Amino acid sequence: MSVDAAADGQHPDDLRWMQRAIDAGALGTKAVRPNPRVGCALVRGDVLLGLGFHQRCGGPHAEVEALRAAATALGPDAARGATAYVTLEPCNHHGRTPPCVDALLAAGVVRVVVAVRDPHPVAGGGLERLRAAGVAVVAGPGAEAAAILIEGFVVGVREQRAFLRLKMAASLDGQTAASDGTSRWLTGPAARARVHAMRAEADAVLVGSGTVLADDPRLDARGAEVAPGDPPLRVVVDRRLRTPPQAAVCDPALGPTRLYTSGEGARSAQAEALRQRGVEVVGIDEAVGPSRGAADREGAAPAVAADGTGGWLRAVLCDLRQRGQHEVLCEGGATLAAGLWRQGLVDRLELMLAPMLLGSGAGLWPHIGVGTLGEALRLQVDAVHRLGPDLHVSARPR
Repeated sequence: MSVDAAADGQHPDDLRWMQRAIDAGALGTKAVRPNPRVGCALVRGDVLLGLGFHQRCGGPHAEVEALRAAATALGPDAARGATAYVTLEPCNHHGRTPPCVDALLAAGVVRVVVAVRDPHPVAGGGLERLRAAGVAVVAGPGAEAAAILIEGFVVGVREQRAFLRLKMAASLDGQTAASDGTSRWLTGPAARARVHAMRAEADAVLVGSGTVLADDPRLDARGAEVAPGDPPLRVVVDRRLRTPPQAAVCDPALGPTRLYTSGEGARSAQAEALRQRGVEVVGIDEAVGPSRGAADREGAAPAVAADGTGGWLRAVLCDLRQRGQHEVLCEGGATLAAGLWRQGLVDRLELMLAPMLLGSGAGLWPHIGVGTLGEALRLQVDAVHRLGPDLHVSARPR
């Protein structure tokens, strides 16, 4: 994402205060979606006047929260002459809330430091407006860390699809199962608890039919804190419609389920049996143009068109975003993972590594289209955590 190349007017303490804003923004949860997670710190001299973060979509933005905190603690003119450190460029349009630029100007803020510019074509332009009003503006401090806060938002704006987080578990030598096919459990309780927490934070949990047939997963966020009435949608991609209606992922007591299949599959008796179980079945045609058959059935959703450029899986992610599932956790096997890598649809990798060697078995992704070292899919590792005996590596494509 773009930041100003020059940081004229940057102060030595700008990065320190921006980190406070980043820490505040990280407190945001899935309740903000489709908006980004944003934090703001108001500072005068070496004094923190107020902190704020965006808490829910439709609620006050981080800048307004910080201004309110400062006014509550120090009075209505607390922010006059202050510097606002904001992780994302203040918005400059009327959406669900008024422009944050107006709030900063009305409060008498004289300097604004932002980490990253807003990629949204409508909400952007706040820095230019602030400069025109005589406010000193700096862009860039803390950009790399702040960009992680809004990675899902940026994918949605630029690619019009859901952000995809791919979770995989493997031995230290890269095997997902032993040579006899056994795979439960590679990782320990702490790693599994972390995965359940990731499920709770996701809008949807995605697997392929192969995982359903091999493991019969429930895909619920058991043991993790989930807002009442807000379990993640369970999603199965199943072009050949192999998912049995009695599968655990189809159990309506554990949460809602949507299954994506071909346009023809969505019109089949098997699809009707899944619908009777409570599963939402959506057909995606291989060619451009929606299939009409599924839409003609009473209560059936219309088919979605594969866009012809990004393929079938991209069409699934685009449809998920259109239906309100903005961030997806994929827990599929090697076949689905390889397809996502080949189509450039993996936005973040969450790799759980167990301290064991299997020697041979099932590799993580043997078919991602890499033939030489020069074709390697290179990643940037953002964090490595110990989870009991296991390691959790969080990385993103460069």
